[in-house]
Amino acid sequence: MTKCLSKGAWGALLAAAALICAANAAAKPQLLDQIVAVVDDQIVLRSDVMSSMALVAMQQGLSREDLTPDRVKELFEVILGNMIQEKLLLARAEQDSIEVDQEVIERAVRSRVRELKTEHGEEAFATQLAEGGVTERDLREQYRQEFRKDFLRQRMYTSLSQQVEVSFKDVQDYKTRYMDELPPLLSISHLLVAIETSDDRAEEVRAQANAIIDRLNKGEDFATMAQQYSSDAGSREDGGDLGYFPRGRMVPAFEKAAFSLQPGEISAPVRTKFGYHIIKLESVSGDQVRARHILIPLQPSARDVKTAYDKALGLAKKAQAGEDFAEMAREHSAHEETAKKGGRLPGPFAQDNLPTEFSDVLKTMRMGEVSAPIQTEYGWHVVKVNDDQDALKEIIQQVRLQERFDEVLAETRARLYVEVRPYDL
Repeated sequence: MTKCLSKGAWGALLAAAALICAANAAAKPQLLDQIVAVVDDQIVLRSDVMSSMALVAMQQGLSREDLTPDRVKELFEVILGNMIQEKLLLARAEQDSIEVDQEVIERAVRSRVRELKTEHGEEAFATQLAEGGVTERDLREQYRQEFRKDFLRQRMYTSLSQQVEVSFKDVQDYKTRYMDELPPLLSISHLLVAIETSDDRAEEVRAQANAIIDRLNKGEDFATMAQQYSSDAGSREDGGDLGYFPRGRMVPAFEKAAFSLQPGEISAPVRTKFGYHIIKLESVSGDQVRARHILIPLQPSARDVKTAYDKALGLAKKAQAGEDFAEMAREHSAHEETAKKGGRLPGPFAQDNLPTEFSDVLKTMRMGEVSAPIQTEYGWHVVKVNDDQDALKEIIQQVRLQERFDEVLAETRARLYVEVRPYDL
């Protein structure tokens, strides 16, 4: 329903912060802080590393059980290494007169925090921070470091890219080398055939929604009906209550209907990609409304699934027979973001970091091959491992650029004083 971050990820951040801090407090109750590394005239504090671990735990979805002493030690070492690298990046940026656009970074930090506050509400945001032992200042600083490092890395890549050249022969040699096996990095394209619900099936679900509306109009309780019939697990137990939300929070059709109602009024069935919604407006507060809803999912029939599969299979066979995959993706793919790019996914991808939905199939393919249809929650995908000149040139450029980047950081580290000190966990 919403377009913001998940409650699960936010909860993981706070839980991880509390767990890490509590575990370390129990182990070393008298330990206040330590200098764990020195880079030239800059220091890295143990507390800085521990704070960053909370964000990493959130991003990796780590649970209480995952945060064993060995895992905490591993995370600490990785994050400490990243912090040392950030200071090396700053030193190199100063040497190369690369300026950090602090306002760009601050805008990114404000946007990220604003997303969290919008999702949870100002009061809940502050409460959850307090319960997790994390201040908003701590959170902003962690995001600030993350964005600054990304900014510097990108600026350095841009600068170093002028030193990297890839010839036509380089690409041909690469294709020959990996003729019988997948290369370490892959360029991938796909086209998506969405599973569309037939009009007959949609009418059946709409009729179910209208039957519920009839009962509501006869006086049955909305909250009770939501608990019985809504498929939205996030609000069902609360009687379909979505709380207060502003414009821009919900999908467009739902939002338009909710903001057009009067308090106490119940909508006609509202169709979105999730199904049919029955909306009741509870109240209005400034530019926000509070609403309940009952969601009747619009599940495609087995026949609908088969129809989409047959279309995807036909497209796969045409691509396998030599038709231009990019043109087919532009014409037929339901994934608008990549369709206009000929189906190409942003990459390249390392073999151990392939898109989860395609991973098992891609590992059996070779460059230039096109897959049979692969089903995901979005529909049927046809996937190609790209072997065209542009795709392979991009891969080789990225490999050489990373090698040059590592060389530059090694050179910077060699001329600076860098010390990693013993630390307690």
